[in-house]
Amino acid sequence: MGWKDILGMESGPAERETVEAGKTEQINTRESERMTREQERPVMDLSVRLRIVDESQVGRAALLLASTTSSEEEHLLKRQIIDFGWKTVATEVGGLAGELPQKITRAVVGAALNAEVVQKRGDEMHALMHAALEAMNGFISMSMLEASIGAKIGIVRNSRWIAVAVVGDTAYHAVAHHERCGLGVMHI
Repeated sequence: MGWKDILGMESGPAERETVEAGKTEQINTRESERMTREQERPVMDLSVRLRIVDESQVGRAALLLASTTSSEEEHLLKRQIIDFGWKTVATEVGGLAGELPQKITRAVVGAALNAEVVQKRGDEMHALMHAALEAMNGFISMSMLEASIGAKIGIVRNSRWIAVAVVGDTAYHAVAHHERCGLGVMHI
């Protein structure tokens, strides 16, 4: 409210338009700030504590790793897994489902070798590829050849087991995407 309103004085048409434009600008600015805050605000923050009681449960750690949504979360989880004495790495892939087998093979093998999760030995490479194949079969079906896919892959291994988890989105159209996941665990 302006001083003219308080004193009961009339405003001219030009003054009223300026005041109304200022109010509209303030409303638009506030609405824009509110929308920005809503986009940055997570729907939910979860803190998870998971107790792994057997080495064969390596898949649980891989699923959690593939589910991380920021580099900070990923780094924190990988540090905990490494501190436990296991090996781990994460990577990402994307593209059309029909192109994914080649991309996934290169991404999984490259990441696992570079991070020294596996060695270039027959038994370790065999276990890695079988776990990756099992995870991909759970993640996508062959009927989805034209779907767009974005996925994060978590690989975790201990002395006896290796797990590959894939978590991501698939879509035939940008507004019709949804999440999927797949997990493969193989004895080394």
